[in-house]
Amino acid sequence: MKFKELMELADKIASKSQIRVKVACILIDKRTGKVVATGYNKLGSRNLNGRFSTHAEIVALRKVKKPSSNLIMLLYRKHQRLITPCHACMEWIRAYGIKEIYHTSRVE
Repeated sequence: MKFKELMELADKIASKSQIRVKVACILIDKRTGKVVATGYNKLGSRNLNGRFSTHAEIVALRKVKKPSSNLIMLLYRKHQRLITPCHACMEWIRAYGIKEIYHTSRVE
């Protein structure tokens, strides 16, 4: 998938976010270049801050059948500065064997 197409997909996915922070997570198989799973911020169970949300990273990782070191993660934040995974999400990312994470955003 070309970079421009990937950014368009990320923007479309982030637009679906159900909370104020519009984030998309795209998992890509680095051998084939194909998108394996996507996720966006959703309303969910109460987190440590007392807010109800499920992060885009977790939504995408739950769609993957098993951990793989062949995955690349792209995190995209719409309308604001870059975002990095929280501590809990980083634990999941490590558990899934993901070593490459790219962060991007779009500011309007």
